[in-house]
Amino acid sequence: AIDLAEACLGRVHLLVESTEPGPMHEAELPSEPGVLQMVDSAEDAPELEHEGPVIPPFVDEARLKLHEAHVAGSIRVIVGGQASVCLREESHLADLVVIGRSGRPARGGQVGRTSRRLLQRRLRRPLLICTSEYTEPKSILLLYEFCPAGGRAVSVAGELATTLNIDLDVVVTTNKRYGAERQRKRVESALLAYHTEGDVISAVGSAEEALLTEGLQRNPSIVVIAQPPAPLWSWQFSPLYTTALELPATMILVVP
Repeated sequence: AIDLAEACLGRVHLLVESTEPGPMHEAELPSEPGVLQMVDSAEDAPELEHEGPVIPPFVDEARLKLHEAHVAGSIRVIVGGQASVCLREESHLADLVVIGRSGRPARGGQVGRTSRRLLQRRLRRPLLICTSEYTEPKSILLLYEFCPAGGRAVSVAGELATTLNIDLDVVVTTNKRYGAERQRKRVESALLAYHTEGDVISAVGSAEEALLTEGLQRNPSIVVIAQPPAPLWSWQFSPLYTTALELPATMILVVP
């Protein structure tokens, strides 16, 4: 998140989930480097043990990274409630929601409970699911499908590739070869505005099979997919999500 904010000259709003009782606490980071007036750690402020939430240790590390990258933002501690609900409410004012995998297996793929709920709640902003370990963005693979969300995914992937100066490969899927070639030409024309380098591949068959085949072959850093339709039942998980989560060391960007 800090890397993207630094490249896009944006801000980072960090939501920290705490299991300790206490009110919400929010502190603003200055836009210029200097003395940071922020939430103190529990060791430096014993009164927080009773009057506020206990601040996790990694908050100080995030504060230091923001300071070193000259990125402004805020840190807010959430006490009580579901993190997925809070993220969904806060996402209305954001351009991108960034979350990480917990590393614990879950039904339908290797994704944590918060990530799964966010995917099923259908955010109004693009959602980036990071890997359990840090991965430097080096290439993007876009799975394009002919739908409104597919067109927005092209725009998001093109802007991201241009901002980070990395290659963008596109896989166009359809049930017929003629339709795939026609959509491929449209995508190539749309990507001319972003001046990105990469291949546009036509694939006939299911989107899941095309994503898994090209993802394993090209080993991208980020996979961009359009948000699949909502499942019939709340407990169901989209096969496209499951396939994307099977790609090793790959970040997943879901565009609504």
